[in-house]
Amino acid sequence: MPQEGRPVFRAVERSKVYSSVADQILAGVRSGAFPPGTPLPAERVLAERFEVGRGSVREAIRVLEHAGVLDVRVGSGTYVVGDGGSQERVLRARAAVAGEHSPLDLIVARAALEPVCAEHAASARNTNDLRVLEELVLEQERAVREGEDPSAADADFHLAVAAASHNSVLFALERTLVELMRERMWSELKDHSRSRGRRAERYLEHHRQVLRAVERRDHRRARQLMAVHMSEIETDLLTELGSSPDGAH
Repeated sequence: MPQEGRPVFRAVERSKVYSSVADQILAGVRSGAFPPGTPLPAERVLAERFEVGRGSVREAIRVLEHAGVLDVRVGSGTYVVGDGGSQERVLRARAAVAGEHSPLDLIVARAALEPVCAEHAASARNTNDLRVLEELVLEQERAVREGEDPSAADADFHLAVAAASHNSVLFALERTLVELMRERMWSELKDHSRSRGRRAERYLEHHRQVLRAVERRDHRRARQLMAVHMSEIETDLLTELGSSPDGAH
């Protein structure tokens, strides 16, 4: 316990400092202040400009390097990658600063896994699996019809498809992806995307088609339909990014 009369210290949160530095460097890359292929000012110079410690600058550079925005060359300097200002790289960097995963990276992972889940579900499903999938489609249908958020039923449907594969590894991987889909950046971007046009209705129809293919044990068709579904989600997310004022949410 602290002694009487002595101040109680709390740890200073550094994340806001380095995230602010990262955001300003990103803004410079996107505006052309730091053109592709050019070196950034030295770490010491950046620290002076931002009026922060060199450790915060170093952490910001590390995050942006991991996101593919910057290229740190030992003994030479830190350079802006050729397409470092692209929507995909900027979104990845902002997600990393927030301690999350890029929505575009997440959809790439889903596109790799979920068609396989659908294919195996069509071969391995049982009567109970079909009942669960049908109930989730009906719940999603109700939410869409009544103007409610269908994201929970939507995510549960994808998880149920993986469960119907009766492959514990596929199910564990899909469960991880569903957890990542609860992150703020994914949720906000997907909500904006779903609200445009009739995308919610289109996604629901995709689920109905996947369910019918699984019910018929048509494993090739189930895989194909899920792949199309993932492709359309990715296209819609990219469209949403392109329509936002700064290219990302």
